Amino acid sequence: MSQNSPVISLSDAEVIKEEVNTESCDKEESVKTESCEAETKTMSKNQQRKQRRLEAKLKFRPEKRKLERERRKEKRRQAISEGVVLPPSRKKLKQKLMEPSDISIVVDCSFEEHMHDGDIKKLVKQIQHCYAINRRSPCPCKYVVSSYGGKMKDIIENLSGATQWNISWREESYDSLFSKENIVYLSAESENTLTCLEEGKAYIIGGLVDHNSKKGLCHELAVKRGVRHAQLPISQYIDMKSRKVLTVDHVFEILLKFQQQKDWESAFFSVIPKRKGAQAKLDSNLCSSGHVAEETTKKTEISESNDKKT
Repeated sequence: MSQNSPVISLSDAEVIKEEVNTESCDKEESVKTESCEAETKTMSKNQQRKQRRLEAKLKFRPEKRKLERERRKEKRRQAISEGVVLPPSRKKLKQKLMEPSDISIVVDCSFEEHMHDGDIKKLVKQIQHCYAINRRSPCPCKYVVSSYGGKMKDIIENLSGATQWNISWREESYDSLFSKENIVYLSAESENTLTCLEEGKAYIIGGLVDHNSKKGLCHELAVKRGVRHAQLPISQYIDMKSRKVLTVDHVFEILLKFQQQKDWESAFFSVIPKRKGAQAKLDSNLCSSGHVAEETTKKTEISESNDKKT
């Protein structure tokens, strides 16, 4: 160092560095504000209104979430004080090890060419719901998704943690995963009726969201492949105003409920939506005895009135 060069202490150097940093930050902030102002100028009034609404929503989101958490906690405490048995929390479900039975429920996803993109997304949601139902069930079954691929695979792989779900994702068809004698394809058009669930059997649900436009397709393909098929015993227990076709997750849940309760009627009424107009079917013997009882009471009333007149 030369004699004429100024000596800068460590504290002075830190001050200079800090001043440089603040200047650069101020420049960055000014650039950001200028760009934001430019963006708002280019925005239409409708876009600006939406932007303000979004900013207000993001501002109050932490407070809103805090209130929601407190509400849930209060609701849980109240339920516990009233003696209500609460379902397990998500944390406990993650810690719980599933011990599925030897019964397999398979969702056959080989119908992608018959569905629009919106219907494929709906099927993915139903598959998600099936997983949640099976996870919470006291009697879970082996859950298999066959013919897994295409657009549905792309959607599911983008979902966080989907690949870690307790589901057997298989690209093969269901008839290559199970022997024919152990397969029962569930179809509303089948002339056979399912009476019980057997260990070692695989019950196939057609993964088709078609809004009734492809009526009988699952049954037709099951017959072509030469596998056994059957319909749920809905008509034996309940009367429905609409067709006996249910969504994938409804059929899945009915099978799990029956496996748990061994009661078809209870399983149907706990799952089938009210909009289907399901009503309990009266036993034919009871109906006939009721009619006989009504007729005898009418006859006695007529004879008593005749006696009074005489």
